[in-house]
Amino acid sequence: MPIVHDIAALDLVELTEQVGAAPAGARGGVLELREGDVAMVEITNVPLEPLLDRIVFAPFSKLRRID
Repeated sequence: MPIVHDIAALDLVELTEQVGAAPAGARGGVLELREGDVAMVEITNVPLEPLLDRIVFAPFSKLRRID
């Protein structure tokens, strides 16, 4: 499946690589877009753990939009 980089606010996305403590494969919603092709993503499918912040800032190159 090809990686899609045209990501918008409120899209559902999956991490293709680890970002911070969030593992590859974690999914969530894009809360907002930042400068430099970075998205603020709220991770929703990984169990809450003390070391995992639900909000990550991921470059588009590490995201795949879920249709």
